[in-house]
Amino acid sequence: MKKTFYLTFIIALVFTTLSQAQSGWTKAKGTYFFKLDYSFYNATDFRNIDGDKLKTSEFTQNQIALYGEYGITDRFTVATFVPLFKQNSYETTNKVSGFGDVKLELKYALLQKSFPLSISVSPEFPTGKKELFAKNKSNPLDQINLPTGDGEFNVWTTLAVSHSFSPKNLYASAYGAFNYRTKYQERDFQNQLQFGAEVGYKFFDKLWVNYKISILQGVGKDPQIADFIRGDGTSYTGISLGGMYELNKNFGITAQYFNSNSAIVKAKNVYANNILSFGIVYQKK
Repeated sequence: MKKTFYLTFIIALVFTTLSQAQSGWTKAKGTYFFKLDYSFYNATDFRNIDGDKLKTSEFTQNQIALYGEYGITDRFTVATFVPLFKQNSYETTNKVSGFGDVKLELKYALLQKSFPLSISVSPEFPTGKKELFAKNKSNPLDQINLPTGDGEFNVWTTLAVSHSFSPKNLYASAYGAFNYRTKYQERDFQNQLQFGAEVGYKFFDKLWVNYKISILQGVGKDPQIADFIRGDGTSYTGISLGGMYELNKNFGITAQYFNSNSAIVKAKNVYANNILSFGIVYQKK
């Protein structure tokens, strides 16, 4: 039970990354995109701070989140990611749940036309429950902290570029991002770098399919303590395959598969996992 005490924040981190796309495009003035999303997974394969594989009791998380974008002007877009509900548990504990950490993104188009280039600043607020204890089913006096938030304020800064290819049913994007992390209970955390790329293709004038690859790496001084629950010292390679089917001009449905592994960057302080996500989209183009 004690081995699993510190492992949960990584799942929250992966879900947050999975739920948001990075591209050079901004929304046209007055247009919007909203997605209500349900994500879930369970796993027992954990990679520790040195990248060694550990077997833990099975962890399960369910999440319902809202993601939205709105074009203030043709160059300026505001976006938000709101984890409305998170439920965490191990097979040995009861389930605990709550609201998650809210992320706000302010995005500005530096270049438009053929190669849209944008920069965004995204503060993430500690709105989730940083102390949320689940009790051992066999011994109620034994409990572990399974929070729905990390308890710190941090800021992502992202530079992204995109290009659509004739006849505009094929696109590609690439991005680099820096996460400036602060502290929780006087503990300073390691900052993070993330790089990624995405390609997408539209079939039958209705179905968008995308493939994404990303890496996350800690930068700066190595953590002195393996603080798993706050995500300090985490790295992994992420692979994702998904799509959106447009039911009509406003509504659509989505599905996404995400896996974290050691393909490019060695997975550390993270579960080797398979996340499935399903969503409903409402948009105005």
